[in-house]
Amino acid sequence: MRYTVTIGVHEFEVLVNGAEVSVNGRRVSARLTSIPDTPIRQLMVGNRSHCYVIVDGEESWAVSRGGEITEVAVEDERARRLRDVSGGRARTLSGGVVVAPMPGLVLRVEVQQGQQIGPGTGVVVLEAMKMENEISAVSGGVVTKIHVKAGQAVEKGARLVEVSPQG
Repeated sequence: MRYTVTIGVHEFEVLVNGAEVSVNGRRVSARLTSIPDTPIRQLMVGNRSHCYVIVDGEESWAVSRGGEITEVAVEDERARRLRDVSGGRARTLSGGVVVAPMPGLVLRVEVQQGQQIGPGTGVVVLEAMKMENEISAVSGGVVTKIHVKAGQAVEKGARLVEVSPQG
């Protein structure tokens, strides 16, 4: 099966055929296994093991490793063809709204209204599953609204911060 994986502004073509995986034409031996009843996944690439916490969202996945959260969108071949034919996007990575990828407690808001930020700027730190997770903006712009404050509990998908595109 062929997938398009989007991480921030970077797009990768991934072809999966059993344990053989090709990323942008480069072959790797990889295996992803789940730890039962947890969001933890173990990724074996060659002889190296990597552990991730993966939370499936409506339009993307929140992938955490070492306390840093990255938003990852995965589109299969069929969805990609439908998007190409329709001329639209099959999904977006939150647009101008940064949302909570998981339920948690807001520890810190790291931006201020009116602040200019770049893609990947950390905007809120959430505590979830006893880990601090920095939530980053997908795109740059100006912070136009902050929906949360330190000490506030949020649900998955809750609006955290709104960012308007740079003028």
